[in-house]
Amino acid sequence: MEEASTAGTGGRPPLGTLPVPVYDHGLNPNVQIAFAIGNGSLHTRVVPELAENYYHVTPHAWVLLVAPGPAPRTRLWDPRFGESVSLPTMECELPENWKCYLSGAPTMPSCVMLVLHIYEPTFLYCHVGDRHWSAHEYDIGNMKLPPEYAPPRKLTIQQTAAVDGKFYFQETARLGVIDFSTATPEFSFIDYPHAEFPNGSNCHREYMVESCKELFNIYICFKGFATDEIIMVRAYHIDLSGPTLSEVDELGDRVFLLSYPNAQLLYSASKYGLKGNQVYFGHNVIGELDGGFVYIYNMEDKSLETVRPCPQMEEFLHNPFWMLPTDQVCTRE
Repeated sequence: MEEASTAGTGGRPPLGTLPVPVYDHGLNPNVQIAFAIGNGSLHTRVVPELAENYYHVTPHAWVLLVAPGPAPRTRLWDPRFGESVSLPTMECELPENWKCYLSGAPTMPSCVMLVLHIYEPTFLYCHVGDRHWSAHEYDIGNMKLPPEYAPPRKLTIQQTAAVDGKFYFQETARLGVIDFSTATPEFSFIDYPHAEFPNGSNCHREYMVESCKELFNIYICFKGFATDEIIMVRAYHIDLSGPTLSEVDELGDRVFLLSYPNAQLLYSASKYGLKGNQVYFGHNVIGELDGGFVYIYNMEDKSLETVRPCPQMEEFLHNPFWMLPTDQVCTRE
C-alpha cells in the first residue's frame, strides 16, 4: 500500500512519528519514500526542507541542512517538531561524500557539529553558537597497500560516535579519539581488541553506535570473502575504561537501526510498534534498482528475515537513511 502527498500539514511531522527507513527517489531527488516496517506501507512525501537543501541525517536524528550556493547557509533541523538551530555559513559547498555527527543535543552550547570528508583526511567542525566553521586536516597513517600503489594513500575516518563530548573511531587495532575541548582538535589512540570472525566468515561490515553514553560495535558478518550472503550479526559493548569488548546477547525491548548514513539504538521498540531484541539494516550490495532488502536479525534465535520495501519501483533509490525520533528518553536495561 502506498500513500503519496506533499509535506505534512497541520504541524504533523512530514515523515510521521515512527522510526522509518527513508529512500531518496532516484529520478526525482526531491521526493522521499518512507517504509513503515510495522504494517508494510509506503509513504511518498515532498519535504521542503529536504528538497531545497543538501542534507544529512545525524545519529542523533537531527538533520544538517546546507543551502546550495557558493557560501551556503547551514542549520540543524528537527524533523519531528520542526525546530531549527542556526549554524555558521560555510565558505564553500560540501564534498559529495560526507557524514555528519553531533557530540550531543544541539540545544547545549558545548555541542560540536562534525562534518567528515570520507575520501580526504579532513573535516569541518563548529560549536553551536560559533560564527564560523573551522577546517582541520589530520594524519592517521597510510593504507597498507603493495609498493606499486604510489603515492601512498592516506587513511580517512569513515564513521565515528560521540561519548561525553569526545568522538571515537576505529583505526586498524586502535580506537581513535578526537577531543574538541581544546583550542584545536586533539587526537589520541588507545589499544583496541577487535572481535574475531565467526566460523565461515572472513569479512564483515562494521557499525559504531552510541547510546546512553555507551559505545557499541555491530558486525554484519558475511560468508567467506563474499558480501552477498549474511551468516550472522554480532553486537559488542565497548568498555572505554579498558577498552574491552563484551558480546551483547540480548537487547530486551531495544533495537539497533543501522544504515550507511546513520545508526542508532532505539530504546523502546514497543513504543513505536516494533519488536524488540532485533537489528534492522539495509544491504544492497549489487545495487538493485528498487533499493533492495531491509534485513531484520533476531538476536534471540539468530534468524534473519528480509523485507523488500519497494518491489514495484524501477528507479534507482539511494542507500536509505533512518528517520529517527529526536525525543528519546535514555534508559538502560
